[in-house]
Amino acid sequence: MAEAANMRRKRKTVDQEMADLFNHFGKKGDVEAVNIPKPWLYKIWDTKQKSLFLQDGTLVAAPQNSNSEDQLIAVTPNRSTDPNKRPIFMGTKDQKHVLAVKSGDHPHLQLVAGDVMDLYVKKEESKEFTFYNQTKGSEATCSFESAISPGWFLSTSAEPHKPLGLSQGGGSDITIFYFERKE
Repeated sequence: MAEAANMRRKRKTVDQEMADLFNHFGKKGDVEAVNIPKPWLYKIWDTKQKSLFLQDGTLVAAPQNSNSEDQLIAVTPNRSTDPNKRPIFMGTKDQKHVLAVKSGDHPHLQLVAGDVMDLYVKKEESKEFTFYNQTKGSEATCSFESAISPGWFLSTSAEPHKPLGLSQGGGSDITIFYFERKE
């Protein structure tokens, strides 16, 4: 019990995680083709303890078991948007796919071919790929709001093994997550 309590105390708050991310990438300044930094990897899981997994090209949320490995999410800041909004790009660990929002009356989340580092290097607004990280619920949890569709947040279903999606909150969808860097 004491060991678990110590681990919880060592976990950084979402604000600390984001400050570290923006400070690290902010020090990189203008990026040269030969000096491109690597994205930081994060474990993201919802408040019902469902982690993200890549399954047949789709990010799903499910309880973790001893045989499963989380899908770590590659994250970089969006350098072209107000840093006070904590704008980030998110993609798969293998850097082959990025999260994007197709806007409209009912926006939806897509996993599209691409690399978060390409978005980072371009230094363009790229709102369809940008999410604002906001502390929610407690200093250990956050939400990810779509920049192109304000009021729409990354969400998981209350049911396990369902795809990651978008929701306006309320209802049974979960829009609050834990966010922890993995080295």
